[in-house]
Amino acid sequence: MEFIRKFWLLWTAVAAIVLGFATLSAGMLSVGPILLVGGYCVLLPFFLWRSFQKSVGE
Repeated sequence: MEFIRKFWLLWTAVAAIVLGFATLSAGMLSVGPILLVGGYCVLLPFFLWRSFQKSVGE
């Protein structure tokens, strides 16, 4: 349970990326890129920032 709680933001980013590729392959050209940008450019960097912030102790 601790593993899921610690990495929930990473799993959300991965789900957004996979869902973005799935919607692009289905032909939804407006929703897919929004999910991909949200996963790659918002959620994934935010997860990395939070994980390094906790390890440094700020």
